[in-house]
Amino acid sequence: MAAENLPNKILVVDDDPSVGVSIEQGLQKHGIAVVKCVDLDSALYQFNQGRFEVVLVELDFGPLPGLALIQKWRNHEMIEKRNAGFILLGSGGQRSAGNEGLMKELSDIELLMKPVSPIQLLPVIARAYSNKNKAAAFVEVKTRLIDPLVKQGNYSKALEIAQGMIPELGDKAKLLVVDLLEKAGNFKECLDMSVSLLKGDGNNIGLINTAGRMCMKLGKLADAKSFLEKADSLAPMNLDRMNSMAQLYLQAKFPEKAVGVFKQLVKLNPEHPEYKFDVFKKLYDAGYDEHAVSFGKDVAQPMEIVRHYNNKGVLLAKDGRQPEAIKEYERAVKFFPKFKENNRIYYNMALALIASKNKEDYKKAVDLLKMAIALDPTFEKAKTTLATLEKNIAAA
Repeated sequence: MAAENLPNKILVVDDDPSVGVSIEQGLQKHGIAVVKCVDLDSALYQFNQGRFEVVLVELDFGPLPGLALIQKWRNHEMIEKRNAGFILLGSGGQRSAGNEGLMKELSDIELLMKPVSPIQLLPVIARAYSNKNKAAAFVEVKTRLIDPLVKQGNYSKALEIAQGMIPELGDKAKLLVVDLLEKAGNFKECLDMSVSLLKGDGNNIGLINTAGRMCMKLGKLADAKSFLEKADSLAPMNLDRMNSMAQLYLQAKFPEKAVGVFKQLVKLNPEHPEYKFDVFKKLYDAGYDEHAVSFGKDVAQPMEIVRHYNNKGVLLAKDGRQPEAIKEYERAVKFFPKFKENNRIYYNMALALIASKNKEDYKKAVDLLKMAIALDPTFEKAKTTLATLEKNIAAA
């Protein structure tokens, strides 16, 4: 096989070290360097720091499913990294309808079953490398022809070019068309176009997704639910869609369903431990305090919660945004009200109220300081602040 059809370096992500070693041995005589990763941190580091035109990822990678990891890399801030050629390393019995559906939706992902033989390896790597080059060519055309028109606000011309690309590029061009309509704010037209294209391509999951999103934007929540749930049944574990579904369930007042999706998303974002706090905020903001608290008790430790909300409240207070700081403090103590370390939450909440210089707030601050001291009788700063505050109230 000609060297120009193969990459110079590849990344192999598999928690079984022998897999990477076997692949490296099979590629030695072809001059292809292999970087091997057996854990998530090293995989993320190597992908971010290196330049890999082809990446092999274990489908059932222990720390994070391979398809989820590919989605994250497809959303990388650097375009050239998004366009890497991806190969999934599967094992017997893993070819489920859900996996195959998501592979089809994400497109241009090769599948190689283990154990990997040298005879199989090169052709699959060559196809992945070709996929990478095709993706790069599509981006180049989009950057050269479409993006300048979008910047000028000339969506009609951009749409004309994109529609002309459909016969050659198929799904990529179809999705580009509806994406342009969405970016232009033509949500009704975008929905109509998606539905029209679906008549000839009923299981195009990307178009089903778009139809669902447009229904959400247009307030057609029942239709949005139907579209997104259909797409999810065909290709579960699409991270972008899961986020849309969770938001839809909140808007449609199905908090239990939203929590179910959020729990999956927390598991699929192990590299972002703060993600769960974004979830708590979404639940709180939607008015589902009890669901936020119950969810928090399932996925976070008490000290973790105190630290997060305390730090957030302190920053807001320093910025002069005391009411917002107090709101964050109040959210914190709902999770584990009797946790000793809540003393710092009550103390800082009292300080935020004292800053208002309002007599009624002073009285509330007194109660909060007493609560902080009750949790920690050795809290000298709280005792000193309480004595000073009570003295000032008496003198007023």
